[in-house]
Amino acid sequence: MTETQTHTSSPPKDRTRIAALDVIRGFALCGILLVNLPPIFDLGVEGGALGFYRFYEDFVQNRFFPIFSFLFGIGFGLMWLTARDRSPRPRLALLRRFAFLGVLGGLHQLLQPGEALLPYALAGIVVLLPVTWIADRWRNGITAVLGVILLVAGVAAGGGLTLIPGLFLLGFAIGGSGFIRAVLRHPGRVAIAGAIALAITIAGFAGTDYLTRQINGWINAGLGLTMALTYIVVLLLLLRTPAEAVLKSVFAPLGRMALSNYLGATVILVVVRLVAPDLARFDEYGGYLAGLLICLGTIVVQLIVSTMWLRRFGQGPLEKLWRLVTWGRSARRDQRRDQPNALTSSRE
Repeated sequence: MTETQTHTSSPPKDRTRIAALDVIRGFALCGILLVNLPPIFDLGVEGGALGFYRFYEDFVQNRFFPIFSFLFGIGFGLMWLTARDRSPRPRLALLRRFAFLGVLGGLHQLLQPGEALLPYALAGIVVLLPVTWIADRWRNGITAVLGVILLVAGVAAGGGLTLIPGLFLLGFAIGGSGFIRAVLRHPGRVAIAGAIALAITIAGFAGTDYLTRQINGWINAGLGLTMALTYIVVLLLLLRTPAEAVLKSVFAPLGRMALSNYLGATVILVVVRLVAPDLARFDEYGGYLAGLLICLGTIVVQLIVSTMWLRRFGQGPLEKLWRLVTWGRSARRDQRRDQPNALTSSRE
């Protein structure tokens, strides 16, 4: 079956945005900002900085990156559900999407070597696009199995960028199957998954010391995944409490403009470094305390800007450009139908 035939025969799909994913994405964005702080400012581990450094390694480093990667896969899976309705050549459209991300990543590398967008673009082309050729009835099952295999291999390799393919494929299978919406309707199952992840995390920390976790990269990578899942579950459960309004107002705007905010945060940190290159002189903790205040200020600024921007335009500037590059004219038609203030009903 050709892509054109698929386009004409696919029934319309629901493209309503899942607000919980925006909240989690915004939360992960704040964590990634903390991760990027030490390398941008060259923060060391001397003196009082050692405690902060170990905290970063155990609770921040490789804890938010998996969340972002997993959400990227989910987003692609959700997108593929409607891609054949939005374009006569959906794979070409998604190839343009990854190519644009790769260009942004290449430019971002100039400011922050080792950033994630370029690896994401390459992994998307090499790993995600090929699985769209698997028959619909088999795709999600095969993709999930491949994702688990590659994720285990990534953990064995010590984590980091090696986790991207597995997380992408697992996310794609969950997003493409509609499983994510079913899970969100059953908080009990979410709580069980979180309890298991938390138990593994506690056991992992109780059975190892800091040096053991750093020397054995697979232990740190595995704990990073269980802690990431714990963070996700805690947020999902809090979204079913009165804290929902606060979480949505704080994290959802950041998450809806994640691409713009991710790149914008790097620009802010680089500018701050030009003004104050030596953070260590501001506190006795190697500059980590000053850095945390800078990150908090950056988050507050981005929250205010994101909230105001979304009220006026409904979509971030880079998100809109990314969408236009991906879908062309159909994106303009969809944009006209969007409601700028609808945190829970904007288009994917």
